[in-house]
Amino acid sequence: MIIHIVRHAEAIERTPEVPEEHRYLTRRGRRRFRKAAKSLATLGIEPDLVLTSPLVRAVQTADILAEKLRYKRELIVAPQLSPGFRPEKLDELLKLYPQVTEVALVGHEPDLGLVTQALLGEESSLTLPKGGTVSFKRSASGSGEPLFLQLVTGTGRIVTSKTKALERLRQGG
Repeated sequence: MIIHIVRHAEAIERTPEVPEEHRYLTRRGRRRFRKAAKSLATLGIEPDLVLTSPLVRAVQTADILAEKLRYKRELIVAPQLSPGFRPEKLDELLKLYPQVTEVALVGHEPDLGLVTQALLGEESSLTLPKGGTVSFKRSASGSGEPLFLQLVTGTGRIVTSKTKALERLRQGG
């Protein structure tokens, strides 16, 4: 199974006037993520399934991703990907979709950094950049060591070296 872990793009700042779940992507966030999604398309990414957190900024990011990848199915809102998603919940979520061979999960930090850290077996904390995607290949059962495929930064830069990707992720993208 190929897993693409996608952090939502840049969203408006937190304010008392806009509830957390209603924060939406900035114009710059949308523009940058279109570049990142175009890089993902260049890599030939073709998910069978796109799962997104129900928060507006994640759904908007997933929608741009679907558009750039020419994804023909419906996006699926997965409440499990709301803030608070933890690495131990990944297999539980993926088991709900046993036929899937390639999936994109759109969510939030620090959750996705923790999932990435667990998949890479890293001790130090990792942070995905806003609009960034890290991709892995692993057995459908979840056993064995996941294979790092690439990091695509929030501006569309493709990093295929695991060492360089880890450096970026340790610095927060």
